Amino acid sequence: MYKHLLVAVDGSHTSENALAHAIGLAKVEDAELTVVNVANPTEYMALAPEFLQHESYEAAALSEGNTVLDAAVEKAKAALPADKVHRHLLIANKGAKEMAQMLVDYADGNGSDLIILGTHGRSGLMHLLMGSFAETVMRETNLPLLVIRSTAADEG
Repeated sequence: MYKHLLVAVDGSHTSENALAHAIGLAKVEDAELTVVNVANPTEYMALAPEFLQHESYEAAALSEGNTVLDAAVEKAKAALPADKVHRHLLIANKGAKEMAQMLVDYADGNGSDLIILGTHGRSGLMHLLMGSFAETVMRETNLPLLVIRSTAADEG
């Protein structure tokens, strides 16, 4: 049914759960799996400059994104044939909406037939303040979307 899955990872427990689901589904479907991280340099601007170990916010975001991708790809290749596992790093300079749109555009342009991602399931004020990456992906994509919601155990 599915030939090319795309899973978004950010290093959180929730994205780890999404990755596990994606790996299992790719195995059952004998599908390609692309692991994607959307790096956002603006997330590092809140850090004090002395905590920044890189020459720029973009370098910090790229470094962290590659670290997350390396770990995710390693897990995927432990369960799937190496030639079926791919990785991609996207760079967004705005907020969750731009990040989500970039992910949707990448999935559309690269033959994905299912997007898998985790969500923290925030509501109320936290949803208003943080935005919803998953909700924006859902609104913008025409592809099937598998959303893995976090549990209390994932957060603690």
